[in-house]
Amino acid sequence: MIAPVHLLLTAVLAGVLALCVLGSLARSGMAGIADTMRANVLLVLSMPLLALQQYEAPLWLCVILANAGVALALCAYFSGLRRALGLRVPRRLMALCCAAALGALVYYTYAAPSMPRRVAAMSCLMLAFMLGTAASARRAMPNNRSGYSYRYVWWVGVALAAVCGGRAVLYLAEVMQAQNALDLKAWNAVFMVPSVLAMPCLTMGTIMIIHDRMLAEREREANTDFLTGLMSRKAWWLQAERCCAHALRTRRPLALMLLDIDHFKQINDALGHAAGDAVLRHFGLLATATLRAGDHVGRVGGEEFGVLFPDMRAEAAMEAAGRLLASVRRTPCSHADGAISYTFSAGVADWVPGENLQGLYARADRALYAAKAAGRNRVEGPGAPAQSLAAAA
Repeated sequence: MIAPVHLLLTAVLAGVLALCVLGSLARSGMAGIADTMRANVLLVLSMPLLALQQYEAPLWLCVILANAGVALALCAYFSGLRRALGLRVPRRLMALCCAAALGALVYYTYAAPSMPRRVAAMSCLMLAFMLGTAASARRAMPNNRSGYSYRYVWWVGVALAAVCGGRAVLYLAEVMQAQNALDLKAWNAVFMVPSVLAMPCLTMGTIMIIHDRMLAEREREANTDFLTGLMSRKAWWLQAERCCAHALRTRRPLALMLLDIDHFKQINDALGHAAGDAVLRHFGLLATATLRAGDHVGRVGGEEFGVLFPDMRAEAAMEAAGRLLASVRRTPCSHADGAISYTFSAGVADWVPGENLQGLYARADRALYAAKAAGRNRVEGPGAPAQSLAAAA
């Protein structure tokens, strides 16, 4: 059977390996990495001190100082996890829990010596942190992407909480008897294995969450137009294909609007490209504020935008486009010391069951050119006179 001291040394090795992996992620700047590294450093330093209990080392060194290091490691890990998840770090609550556990540790070491109660105090501290870990992972579980990493941390937190709770109860009930926490007994090793491997397992979970958030951030950057904050052309086109497939499957209506900011080249030539960029950003903000949350707006060209209206027919989409156009008219773009007034032309088309996206896009594009031919600063769509004129041309 593996001696408990060997388990502690295994935890040290696992902590060193975790530090190597975390070090490779440090330059990413992701929140939580520094705290998680700090937790593993504290663990690597504390485990050898705990192992000194078998060699009759001073209690202040192998019990008080060693367990204080473990408590700080738990705080650092929990802080790193909460930061990685984008959650607030409850510093005051963590300090209170650690102070209570370490106070009990000192009391049952010097005032009323009791090894079982010392073990129970630290087990309760670990129980509190493991429950907090599981609750944090559950709270931050993403809805729009895989939650594997979060479920892993949740399960590890719950399992370790059960181990720590069981250990505390058995020691307090004096079911377990030992001279020190490292006595070579089968039941002690059973409880120590998950305890000493807790930090490596949880660190792995934090690394997985950080990796998941890095991937999500890269995907968000790839799917977002950097200037307007709207969907990029690629992301919008993929969303349009999904919307067409959903409309075909559910037989629900779908409308598409293509719009083009009027005389955009003149804005760039007369006022400069910075003014043109300001107009594009301004339009992105107005579109987001005016249209429904479920409407998909993307920048599909330089000054050209596409809007998908799920569960909406062209007539209603034209009304929404009219509201957007009115908002643009009455809200000029502030730039430098003045304001830039601009408008847009738009074309709207209904999706026809069985039609592919290219066909729908082409019909909306023809309606857009009809709006331009009719004088710009307007919306054209099914039933509009300008549409037939554009088709004839």
